[in-house]
Amino acid sequence: MSNIGKLFILIGIMWLFQLWFAYKQAKIFQDDIRSLRKQGTMAIGVGGRRYRGGRAFVALTAGEDGIVKDGMVLKGFTIFARSQRLTAYTGFSIDEIASGDRIALGEKRKVQEAAKSSAQHIVEHRDRIKAGGE
Repeated sequence: MSNIGKLFILIGIMWLFQLWFAYKQAKIFQDDIRSLRKQGTMAIGVGGRRYRGGRAFVALTAGEDGIVKDGMVLKGFTIFARSQRLTAYTGFSIDEIASGDRIALGEKRKVQEAAKSSAQHIVEHRDRIKAGGE
């Protein structure tokens, strides 16, 4: 087998490992946010760019009163990033976060974008329920 063939096999093996690690990371994040689902309406938002500093995933939970009860954030550039509690939005109105009026000053822009996206999903869900749809 030529060196080029060995190189392609090595690249294929590395790609399979990357897929497996990404799957494991997603599974761990899903396990981490399972507790948020029990607290109310939960949504996940995405912020940041894929190849410029990585993406952030924010899961927010809002009660029926529209106040954020809890949150989790997954941010980082590698597949080894782990989720952490996000308390910067706890106690604030989901409508303020969705409109962009309320941002967490201590967080990076990608986390702020992801929180806004998550809040917008919750507001859209709430509006569909009020309109009689599911």
